[in-house]
Amino acid sequence: MSRAAVCIGCGQAIGPLPRLNRLPDGKPCPTCQDRLLETLPPVLPAPLAELSFEDWSDEGGDEPPDDYLRGA
Repeated sequence: MSRAAVCIGCGQAIGPLPRLNRLPDGKPCPTCQDRLLETLPPVLPAPLAELSFEDWSDEGGDEPPDDYLRGA
């Protein structure tokens, strides 16, 4: 027999879809709020550290080649 999952912050049922539960005083539960925000896609692109070399490398771009690649 399985029990329904409950929020550790407010003690209310979480449900199959993310939802924002309210505390008895009417304010949103901060734990439910964090869980809901984690399910949303990012607003800004990923930081450079999370991108692979192929994602951020510029092969054949508009920039001129570096001077150090030319011989003296």
